Amino acid sequence: MLSKIPKITAIVLFFLAIFLNLSFAQVSTIQVIRSEEVLEKERVLRQKIDEEEKVLIKKITVEGVTLLTEDDIKNIISPFQKEWLTKTKIQQILESIKETYAQNGYKAQLNGISYEVKRKELIIKVEEANTQ
Repeated sequence: MLSKIPKITAIVLFFLAIFLNLSFAQVSTIQVIRSEEVLEKERVLRQKIDEEEKVLIKKITVEGVTLLTEDDIKNIISPFQKEWLTKTKIQQILESIKETYAQNGYKAQLNGISYEVKRKELIIKVEEANTQ
């Protein structure tokens, strides 16, 4: 059957078929921008959900502190024990510890601070600089 169709017609039909297929597969710039906006909004929402996930903390342990007094640490953590905490609240505790180091003149001696939650216990690990 193709032999009866002139070659030019076959070529035109070929390119027309390709053009039609490509035109349906193309995505407009506006669609791409909207998709990116939706993905960004979803990412922000998931981050907020993650940040605001609450964990029941029955006990808070602070390890590695030698430069602050036991009372300093108790004053920081006591309002948060046996409470439902979010990541934001836990970050507030860490910031309070950092501020207490700074207020007592030990800001340079604080190398790092991290935490982990295990079985309803918040374990805060403080890394002080080696002062020897």
